[in-house]
Amino acid sequence: MSNGFAVTTMLMMAFAGFVIFTRLRNWLDSNVPIFFYVALLAYQRWAAEISKIPWWLILASFGLGLTMRFEFMNPFFTKIVKFLEICTLAAIVYLLFGTWMG
Repeated sequence: MSNGFAVTTMLMMAFAGFVIFTRLRNWLDSNVPIFFYVALLAYQRWAAEISKIPWWLILASFGLGLTMRFEFMNPFFTKIVKFLEICTLAAIVYLLFGTWMG
């Protein structure tokens, strides 16, 4: 399958993997996750009939990503939020893979 939808879905999976990489490297003040979530919202709007990602998962992950931008959080709370965001991103990658496979 090499149509535009499949290529876009694979690019979104790669972009989500890069966002996970930035979180694991502790680049907490990076703007890359915000760009990813905006692109994911546009992707979901474009492929609403085909995509298997629920809106609540996208918005929860986006909220966790925005919470990571606060610099006044203590290290324990930062680790919890980072872990939850990586978990939601892993779920998004899994659902994108399921969408890509058909």
